[in-house]
Amino acid sequence: MIIAVPLSRGRLASHFTKAKEIAFYNEQQQLIARFDNPALAGSCSAKKAMLTLIKDQGTSIVLVEEIGQRILGKLLAAGISVSRCNRNMELTELFSAAIDLSRRLVDVEQGRECLNHEKKGGCGSGCGGSAGGCGCSSKKSEPNLLSQLAPQLNDKPVTFAGFRPL
Repeated sequence: MIIAVPLSRGRLASHFTKAKEIAFYNEQQQLIARFDNPALAGSCSAKKAMLTLIKDQGTSIVLVEEIGQRILGKLLAAGISVSRCNRNMELTELFSAAIDLSRRLVDVEQGRECLNHEKKGGCGSGCGGSAGGCGCSSKKSEPNLLSQLAPQLNDKPVTFAGFRPL
């Protein structure tokens, strides 16, 4: 299991794509690698590079305090779990939070609205892409399995039996 931790000033970054760097740890809480965050360039292609970096490291879980709906949807679609934490947590607390299923974000609606994307004109205008857009998927993503099951569950909370490491 690889855990990605977006860092700024040695702490969990307050916003995922604005982190100064991304650190990758294994399940023994040992640092594997640390990279400058390519998303700091601000363009859609820079954010894609950040997502590619996370995928290429074999990440299982990403820890965040705040994350936009669009990048959250892309992480979830890639099969990467996302756990909400607090930037005031120490590193050992972050690792405990990583396996706490109650902290998992399971739906794009749990992320922050992406207001700047629309202010820039959406795909094809402010994304640095050509006509036809940059491919950053401005359409709302499909609902995930849990949100599709919610009506069938009659608003009962979904519970999990446990955590099984990958």
